[in-house]
Amino acid sequence: MKVNADLTKILGKEHEEKWVALTKKHDKLVDFADTLKVLRNRLGEHKNDYVYMRVLRSDLEYSFSLT
Repeated sequence: MKVNADLTKILGKEHEEKWVALTKKHDKLVDFADTLKVLRNRLGEHKNDYVYMRVLRSDLEYSFSLT
């Protein structure tokens, strides 16, 4: 499933360089933490119900290459 979500509506500066848990529709922030392990432990038995990602710093530019 391909999801195009505008995460700027739900993620802010306080989430940069943190791990976040989002709903599967990518429309709500569930929780965030410094490490993925801490975040998944906090979510307990529901940890598999979410999408996880690390939020990058907004003041840096990133580029990706497919080779």
